[in-house]
Amino acid sequence: MNTLKSNCQPASFWASRREASLNWLALGLLLAAWNASSNNDTAANTRPRPEALRGYPYVSVRAANRIAAVDR
Repeated sequence: MNTLKSNCQPASFWASRREASLNWLALGLLLAAWNASSNNDTAANTRPRPEALRGYPYVSVRAANRIAAVDR
């Protein structure tokens, strides 16, 4: 006796979830395009790191705000 229902077939499974599969594919393509795009001009428009923070590879928002308050 076959206990599988007709809607549990692999082809039926993917056909019923076609829209969701296409949405994930579109998201993946969007992320790939975003990663491939270059925004080289944004680095030129940003202010340089303050002298007191240039020795650190990573700077927290709190530290940057504290240095900005001292510089004023």
